[in-house]
Amino acid sequence: MNVKHRDILSILTYLLLFFVILVVVLKFIFGFQYVVILTDSMKPNINPNDLVVTYPSHNVHIGDIILYNIEIGNSTYRILHRVAEIRTDENGQIYYITKGDNRERPDPWVVYPDQVIGKPLIVIPKVGVIWYYTPFLVLALLLVVIASLAYDLAWAFLEEPSIRPKSKKADLMVTRRKKIKIHYYRRR
Repeated sequence: MNVKHRDILSILTYLLLFFVILVVVLKFIFGFQYVVILTDSMKPNINPNDLVVTYPSHNVHIGDIILYNIEIGNSTYRILHRVAEIRTDENGQIYYITKGDNRERPDPWVVYPDQVIGKPLIVIPKVGVIWYYTPFLVLALLLVVIASLAYDLAWAFLEEPSIRPKSKKADLMVTRRKKIKIHYYRRR
């Protein structure tokens, strides 16, 4: 099987295009979030530099891992911790007590259902380093895909017989075929 460099590049281009479309569709249409874990609070299940893909879910039970926003001072942080307890405040509103798997004590804050972003769907080990340190990764991949598709289109365009330069050997073959056909038609 003769696999050309151009064929491999085409396959990689389409795989990359599929990946970029998948990331964008999951985020903007289905509300998935991509979170890079920076601390060891969820070890050994989720480690630093892991990329966690979360899906929107507000159906929370004790033992679930949830991604939520918490305001500390003037900053908002995204935290991925396990629900240790579910309680109700004096107004009858449910809230969650969370705790990291690698921590002895629960978190010093409470989490209300409107702060919950979602639950983890998949954990991709060590990919978070690339995702975190290249914030425009999807844009860069999209540019690579566009460049590769342009390359493929250029090759397809140049492979058209009327456009690409012909060799003398190809001209000779065409001429021979025409003569054979003409000779064949004249005999009948």
